[in-house]
Amino acid sequence: MAGKHNTKNLIKKLLLPAILVLAAFVLSGCSTWSSFRQTFITQPQSDTDPTITIGVIEPQSGRYATKGKDEIKGIELANSIYNNVDGYKVNLVKVDTQSTVAGTETAIKALIEMHPVAIIGSAGEASSLTIGEYVDEAGIPTITPAATNPLITQNSRFYFRACVTESQMGEGLAEYAAKELNSRRIAVVSVKNDSSTAALLEGFDRRIKKIAGKRNRAVILSKEILPVEDEMRKALAEIRRNGIEVCFVSMGAEEMDSFFTMAEEMGIGSVTFLGTRSWGDPAFISMMDKHKDIKVVFPYESVLTKNDDTSDTYTEEAQRFQIEYANRYGANDMPTDNAALAYDSYLLLINAFHNAKSTKGEDIRNAMLGFDGLKCATGLFTFDENGNVVRSVTLSTIKDGKPVTEYVTKKEAEAQELEDLENVVPEDSGN
Repeated sequence: MAGKHNTKNLIKKLLLPAILVLAAFVLSGCSTWSSFRQTFITQPQSDTDPTITIGVIEPQSGRYATKGKDEIKGIELANSIYNNVDGYKVNLVKVDTQSTVAGTETAIKALIEMHPVAIIGSAGEASSLTIGEYVDEAGIPTITPAATNPLITQNSRFYFRACVTESQMGEGLAEYAAKELNSRRIAVVSVKNDSSTAALLEGFDRRIKKIAGKRNRAVILSKEILPVEDEMRKALAEIRRNGIEVCFVSMGAEEMDSFFTMAEEMGIGSVTFLGTRSWGDPAFISMMDKHKDIKVVFPYESVLTKNDDTSDTYTEEAQRFQIEYANRYGANDMPTDNAALAYDSYLLLINAFHNAKSTKGEDIRNAMLGFDGLKCATGLFTFDENGNVVRSVTLSTIKDGKPVTEYVTKKEAEAQELEDLENVVPEDSGN
């Protein structure tokens, strides 16, 4: 058995270089790649080239260090490929938020003193909210790769985001449940005193009502519970009694392991369970090995889920990202969505700098707002007036131990402004 495993590994190691060379050859003929190459690679370089600085503010220590380091890997990969823009060398300057608000304030003040033309960051909702007022005052275009809190961009002229917001994710889940599955027997089970999914649930409810109408209710059961066995079991009993077909649940891997075990024991494993983006994390995917017959669907988009995607959202840059990531970090290092979104954040900024023909923050900001379907690794980018990306929402499921695309919404989702700003509190606000 061990010999067979070693043979497979040997074959994989022998084949990988050939696959990468072949894919690179294919990419060399792609118009998108040719355009990027002409603009950002073939410019003459010398020791006297002028430079621009892009700041990188990410948690490199503390609670969110893993996500921060993933984003840094994506940024550094993009910089290694596209390190010269219109004759300007692009330097990266990295600072550590330490995963705290205090650390973020110290880091952003120091970074602004270095006069970057733009900034990428940060992983962590509270850190990104903290950064906003400083970059706005300094007039520096900034983009967060993966922070989803609506307030990050809503209160800032210069803050953009590469990912969709929680409210957009909620709309995507609602469209899948009510249109794709055509269900009118939907349940929502949320955790008491957990405000982290407030915007997602608001988007879910808004889209469900638009599809089903207020009279033809689709959500027939809504419960708030504590994530303990007794309350989980009572919620599952109501799900079974009401003949629920689709159920949104906002709990993490450990709690969902218990929840799914009870669901299987009670004979209701046929329900399609909808969840949050965190269900794409390795811990959740690993846990699902114990519940292979349960269908889960959650907002998650990665270049790794796009291999069978024939839509316009699958770009040549997605292929290039996968090839170069494997070359730089090794074939066994699977890129996260944070890494891919950070890679795209860098591409968006250098494209804006190229289009603006200026190092002024206002000009780069306006160039960002002028994008109309710019193709990057994770898809097409168009921003609304608040710096939120307008795009279809990708939902994934888990097959063979990895996330794969399950559904892409037919309608592009636009981020919603919050009327009651106090209703949405970032999950890491205590830092």
